[in-house]
Amino acid sequence: MKVLRWSLGILGAVVLLLALALFIVTRLINPDRYRGELERVVARDTGRPLQIEGHLRLEWYPWLTLHIGAARLGNLAPVRGPDLLSWHSARLPVRLLPLLLHRRIELGTIRIDGAHIHLWRTAAGTGNWQPLLAGAAGGPSSAPPSLGGLVLRDATLQYTAASGVIRLTHWQLRLGAWQPGRPFALTTHFQLHAPKLPAGGVPIALRGRHLDVSSSPLTLAAPHWRLTAANAALSGSGQFTDRNAQPRGTGDLTVRVPSVRALISQLGLKMRLPTNPAALGRLAFSGHWSLQGSALRIDPLTAQLDQTRLTGWLAHSGGATALWTFNLNADRINFSHYLPPTRQHAKPLKLPLALLRKLHVRGVLTVQRAQLGTTTLRDARLQVQ
Repeated sequence: MKVLRWSLGILGAVVLLLALALFIVTRLINPDRYRGELERVVARDTGRPLQIEGHLRLEWYPWLTLHIGAARLGNLAPVRGPDLLSWHSARLPVRLLPLLLHRRIELGTIRIDGAHIHLWRTAAGTGNWQPLLAGAAGGPSSAPPSLGGLVLRDATLQYTAASGVIRLTHWQLRLGAWQPGRPFALTTHFQLHAPKLPAGGVPIALRGRHLDVSSSPLTLAAPHWRLTAANAALSGSGQFTDRNAQPRGTGDLTVRVPSVRALISQLGLKMRLPTNPAALGRLAFSGHWSLQGSALRIDPLTAQLDQTRLTGWLAHSGGATALWTFNLNADRINFSHYLPPTRQHAKPLKLPLALLRKLHVRGVLTVQRAQLGTTTLRDARLQVQ
């Protein structure tokens, strides 16, 4: 018993001394004195200039936490333009005992406020972020640190390419605790701005549970995910693997849209809508998808738009001469409900035969009951070659 009491006493004294030392270090040492050294280390390892404009501050309880004020990570010389990354403030907590006793890095929840990320891709296809990722992948091999989480608050991301500019604004992100080989959770929402979208953007939200990502080969497992875009809701599950540039995947997909007509307006699409206000209402879709290389297949497929129910399968062969194939069955459809309003002195409708001939489509559509005006067809079969 005396040995146990002595051991507990010594252990308690060591813990008390460590706590006292941390308290003294965080109170007496000014981290701003090492700002220049930190900037030089980052510039040496990444080739990018780091400028810390705000103050550095240390906290010792309940984690050893480094607070970084406003800072900017620039581009590789001689590239000019917006910085790759900037933020208003950042918080980096680290558990001290695993680092001291086992040389293992265990990070708490990293929080970054007001981050601005600028990504761009040249006409040759090179991205300004690729050298940074290549440098991280080529570094010394060691066990990756565990992460208590990642939080982005009020962030923006801008991606610029030859096709245009895509921006995420009011971006909120919460990444759950992550350890190598263990699943994690993700929640994010933002406003999406892109060419041809409304000026105010489109609200996007994504939530995933039990996500798992691994490399060599790249594998992504998402057993539960949900995405909302405007008034459309998509959910499902899936698993994706990319081995030797040969992607493969499989999963289930469900789509729910309470009003297709409203979705068209929310996405800013310019098109003539049907005269019948009840047309293009509720849409429901479900299917099982599989991907092999660039070939995609949805089988089985079930969809319902308004009063029409559609079943069957749909496939895309991929490749340079991609071919769409399908075998679909509809129970009933009234084409009169989907006619756009007629214009006075409108020209007769001409089918774009030249465009249709260029389409690589092959399949069969069977309609049990089709109606157009006063004409009704039963068991109509349309075959496309």
